[in-house]
Amino acid sequence: MMEDYRNAQRAGQRAYRASVARGQSPYLAVLDDIISGVDIVAQEPLGLVDIPAESIVGTKTSGRHTAFASNFMPLLEDDTEFAAKWSNLCDAHLEEGIHTPITAYEYLNKFYVQEGNKRVSVLKYYEAVTIPGTVTRLIPARNDTLENKIYYEFLDFYKLSKINNVRFSKLGGYAKLQTLTCKATGEAWTKDDRLNFSALYTVFSQQFYALGGSALNLTPGDALLVYLSVYRYSDACQSTPSQVRANLSRLWDEIKILTEPHAVELSLEPKPGSEPLLSKLNIFSKPSELKVVFLHEYDAKSSAWVRGHEKGIEALRQAFPGRLNIINRENISPEVDAEQIMEEVAHDNADVVFTTCTRMYPACLKVAAQHPKTRFLNCCVNAAHPLVRTYYPRTYEANYLLGMLAGILNETDRVGYVAANPVYGTPAAINAFARGLRTVRPNSHILLRWACLPEEGKPLDFSDCPDITLFHAASPNEPLGSHRNYGLCRRMPDGSIQPVALPVLKWEAFYTGIIRSIFENTWDSMAGGKAINYWWGFGSQALRLDYYEPLPKGTQQLLDLLEKNLSVNEFPIFPSGIFAQGHIPKAPTADTYTPKELMEMDWLGECVEGSLPHYEELDIKTRGLVDINGLTSLKGMPR
Repeated sequence: MMEDYRNAQRAGQRAYRASVARGQSPYLAVLDDIISGVDIVAQEPLGLVDIPAESIVGTKTSGRHTAFASNFMPLLEDDTEFAAKWSNLCDAHLEEGIHTPITAYEYLNKFYVQEGNKRVSVLKYYEAVTIPGTVTRLIPARNDTLENKIYYEFLDFYKLSKINNVRFSKLGGYAKLQTLTCKATGEAWTKDDRLNFSALYTVFSQQFYALGGSALNLTPGDALLVYLSVYRYSDACQSTPSQVRANLSRLWDEIKILTEPHAVELSLEPKPGSEPLLSKLNIFSKPSELKVVFLHEYDAKSSAWVRGHEKGIEALRQAFPGRLNIINRENISPEVDAEQIMEEVAHDNADVVFTTCTRMYPACLKVAAQHPKTRFLNCCVNAAHPLVRTYYPRTYEANYLLGMLAGILNETDRVGYVAANPVYGTPAAINAFARGLRTVRPNSHILLRWACLPEEGKPLDFSDCPDITLFHAASPNEPLGSHRNYGLCRRMPDGSIQPVALPVLKWEAFYTGIIRSIFENTWDSMAGGKAINYWWGFGSQALRLDYYEPLPKGTQQLLDLLEKNLSVNEFPIFPSGIFAQGHIPKAPTADTYTPKELMEMDWLGECVEGSLPHYEELDIKTRGLVDINGLTSLKGMPR
């Protein structure tokens, strides 16, 4: 087998030259050198492990490390004893296989051989996927580097799964993978779970690299998260390699977006109605008519949420008379029939599909990947897929004014607040209410309760707090009843709840603005390959405050003035010098908070009594919503 040795030697020489050209060491990495000066806080024996061959990157000590190139291919001449032993191992591998495990150390999820370097070299030459080895894990002290933080996430994941071949380039990947593989937080994997996942991951990795993944600054694990966000894990496990390749090809632009530093673009107001020059020159490029489909989880009879959207749909009809074929479908289950219905309307040449339920987002993603000519939008905040755009009002602007009004009208320093779900934008809305409240009543506090997490003895109508003013944010995708139709309320002497002011979400601003962008050919011009989130506020007329009782003239003038200032971005709701609970200072990265910082805010102001719920406390339905649109820190991921 000396010819095999020479072939392996040539592969080693090529790797040697490539490393030198890049200014890197051409030999195997040496673990003892790498961890010199590193604080190793624990050594953990892992026993016999199937080590991913691609993860074996070096040796434990410096002895013989120059005998191999950085890819573990041999460098010594073919007339040496080393070459003869290497060739004998080739014979043994081809005749009966190499069964003796190597001995290795794992550090930061990479493996370094203490005994068995030539075995690794031969097995890598024959493209072995895994190599059995007795492994000792070296665990470094925690620090603030990205690599260290990702590694500690991996350690938590490994305890549950014993999976060691998946890597991510960003934080949060392992927790998201646990969810996407249909495992609960903290749920251990079975042997069958590991076998099924390993089979899928092997096929997926092969197709990822076949499509050019090595040219991207991403891992196959990064791409797999996108894939499983669109295609169900159970379906993915049953897919053939050709099906995985075809599906992955459809998502390739989505995956490449991950390499962009700012992959999500926030549209904070409707774009002016100017057209690109080419559109003006091509009189046939504009659509004259559009088929627009609206899909709702509930119906207008039982749901104020759907009624609000239907007001927006009627305004859309009036804005474009004779140019729209509008189809409005109700009572669609997000998990049961949404995907099939979206397939049907897309196949029936729908131009635009608006889904008014956040939990329809996964179905939107899957169908959008199959039907690129249909434009899909979902009513939620901060989704990062270019395939599906999202839209939602900036409710924190209205909340600031409602907080001020609560402080003016309330007779005590305690005000109630019922929040709906812990999703993007919710903490900003709570904190904006607190900012407004403390503007006029500096010593006040907010008593926070969650509609998605009722607690015994803490009623959502705050009947245990007779003098309190109530702001109630209803869960938008559920039928609403009685007091949940209201925003800011006061409790009357007879115990009834009287509405004071209501933030009205004006969906017509979104529907007319988005459809106008399609008619005027500006839809595509603003994308640039990024995910688009329409997050509009007072200035876009996407919000309105309705008052249900006459207010003192001065109070009304003040609220109207501030609303006007907010609409033209002349009033910062969140200046510097804000403190979170525990008197922890919170400061924006620049002079003021960016829209992205507000949307992703995951802390509560120090005057708020209450906390963000833990993921494990939520029911299955709310967890599903949080999985799609929930705060990263809530799901146990690092902030």
